[in-house]
Amino acid sequence: MFVQKSNLFLDLTKNQKASLVSYLKNFVKKHQDKNESDILDCFLEDEQYYYDVGNPHFEWIIELFEDDGFIKEVIFLIKQYKNQMKVKEQQKPFLEKQKLYMKEQRKKAQEFKLSNEPPTEKQLKYYKSLCSKYKLSQSSFEGLSKLDLKNMIGQIIEEHEKEVFKCLEKNL
Repeated sequence: MFVQKSNLFLDLTKNQKASLVSYLKNFVKKHQDKNESDILDCFLEDEQYYYDVGNPHFEWIIELFEDDGFIKEVIFLIKQYKNQMKVKEQQKPFLEKQKLYMKEQRKKAQEFKLSNEPPTEKQLKYYKSLCSKYKLSQSSFEGLSKLDLKNMIGQIIEEHEKEVFKCLEKNL
């Protein structure tokens, strides 16, 4: 059962409620390996400790520890956050697949865009400089797109890296 946060902690001010809810969410994340009652006990002990030291997170909270309604609302919120984390963990593989799919789609869209544009002067100069550097013959640029030139440049660089690695392996 889902209860809105606006129905919890009705006796607190807006700022008190927001800070408590935010702190509890982070607290539950930090102690997610524990069960709800252990998290509640740890939360109560921490707040009592910080109150005794004189540096409380919430100065008003110690008085509310005696209120059973407050404790029930805290337990409910802890259970809700644990459930949210469980659902997020279950959805993680799906979200990873979705991210990978979107990355592939962006790459396809970029390649499509590049395939319809003529090569830039910078690309042409870079290709010519690579060809002269590695003493390769240049092909004609008629009908080539940005994508074609990008692939040609990538192929030259990749072949040169392979040669460098072969030389390094021979020397070792």
